[in-house]
Amino acid sequence: MSNVASVELSNLMAARRLLEFEKNAELRRSGKDVEEKSALDYFEEDQAYISDSALTAQKQNVNPFPPIENITIKLSDLHKAKNNGNAEAAQETIVDEEFIVTGSQSVEVKLEMRYRSSVPLEGLLVHDQNYAESDRYLFKFADGATFTILDKWTNKSTTIWGDPHVDVDDVSGNNNGDFKDLKTSDDFTTFMLSDGTRVTFKAKDDGIIEQVDIFKGSQHVKGVGAAARGFSPETGLFSKKVLDDGLLVSSRHAQGDVIYAGGDGNDWFDAGNKLIWGKTTGAVLTQRPSALLEFYYKQTISQSITVQAVARNA
Repeated sequence: MSNVASVELSNLMAARRLLEFEKNAELRRSGKDVEEKSALDYFEEDQAYISDSALTAQKQNVNPFPPIENITIKLSDLHKAKNNGNAEAAQETIVDEEFIVTGSQSVEVKLEMRYRSSVPLEGLLVHDQNYAESDRYLFKFADGATFTILDKWTNKSTTIWGDPHVDVDDVSGNNNGDFKDLKTSDDFTTFMLSDGTRVTFKAKDDGIIEQVDIFKGSQHVKGVGAAARGFSPETGLFSKKVLDDGLLVSSRHAQGDVIYAGGDGNDWFDAGNKLIWGKTTGAVLTQRPSALLEFYYKQTISQSITVQAVARNA
């Protein structure tokens, strides 16, 4: 017998048995006695219908089954009989799920332009957690792993970023050197600036910024980088207070590798005046310009995506 025929036969057997169960249950509800059959009785009865003799009769176009009247069978009735005889029909819900994906993006741009006369600045000044400055230099802590030193007189900048790389803005590319180019220390690197300001980074040569200390005279500004324990963008970067412990702390604070500013403001030399990073591409200034035009730009991009499952009853 083919698989299709076998399945059809099994379905007929199941339907016949369900109808018999339902009929017997109706008779019992009306108070009539119904002969009880064991599972073995049902099995032997079913086997009789599919015995060899029945198959032979089928091949001879003889119907091996008793005649069945044409009746209407409701699927709900079959389902009711199958699940619980005379109990209430079990409810079956087929759930078809669909997903709604919603995405959004917002861009916040902060622009600020400052024009002011170039007047001397005594010591250090902190504007906020991102900006500080000395007489000649502006310091920007963009994030926990990116720090920029801008020479305000020449408008040339040096950015320390990543693990850590050095980018001087008047040379092509954004990786013009690395802290590992310097061999004295693996933990500290110091930038000596032209106005006497000292900037010391605590950062592994193959790591990211943990701490930045800026010293000028007796003043000290501390910055916290992303490698510091417990760092967060809200509490890290520049502290808002200028400390007066610069002389004491700077004398005890390791300098590590030391390089010196020169050229047009973002060229860096070792103690023997050997060029390490940069290239002189502009005028070498030794006097303060009469005025300064400062431009601040900050862009924040926020993205979000929401996936919502929606149940749809079939």
